[in-house]
Amino acid sequence: MYKALTKNLSFDFSSTFALLISVSLIAISAQLSIPLPNGVPITLQTFTVALIGFCLCKNNQGIKSIIFYLFLGLIGMPIFSLGNSGFSTLLGLTGGFLYGFIFLAYFCQKSKKSKKIISKLLFTLLGLLSCHFFGVLQYSILTGISFSNSALLVSIPFLLKDSLSILLALICSSKVKYE
Repeated sequence: MYKALTKNLSFDFSSTFALLISVSLIAISAQLSIPLPNGVPITLQTFTVALIGFCLCKNNQGIKSIIFYLFLGLIGMPIFSLGNSGFSTLLGLTGGFLYGFIFLAYFCQKSKKSKKIISKLLFTLLGLLSCHFFGVLQYSILTGISFSNSALLVSIPFLLKDSLSILLALICSSKVKYE
C-alpha cells in the first residue's frame, strides 16, 4: 500500500536545485542595481531572467523559477531590487516589470525551442516588449503619467541595454547543457 501511495511522489533533485539556483541568481541580479529618480532602478535582472528562460525549458522550469521568485518576494523575503519585498512592491512602480518577467522567460523558452533564427528573434523581442509593456502600464497607472510618457521614462531608454542583455543571455545559454 505504501508503494501505491508514493508511486507518483518522486523527488527530482536536479529540477529543485535548478529552481533554487535560478531564484538565487535573480535575487542577486536584483541587488546589483542603480537607483534612478523615476523609481525604476537599472538591474541585471533582464539578463538573468532571459538566461533562465533559455536554459530551463524542460517542463517550464524557467517560468516556475520566476513565479517562485515572485512568491518569495511576496511573502517578505527581501529579494526584489534594492532589498524590497512584499505585496506593496508587486503593486508598486516596478511591479509590472516583475510580472513581465514571466512573459520574458516564456518567450525566451519558446525562442530556444525554435529552429529558425527569425523565429528566435521574434520570440525574444516579443518577450522583451511584453515585459516592458506590463512595466510601463503599471507605472503609468500608479503615477498618472500617460502611457507614452511613461514609456519614455522607464522603457525606451533601456530597450537597447535590455536587448543586448537578452542577446548575451542567448549566447551564454548556447554553452549550457541542462536536461
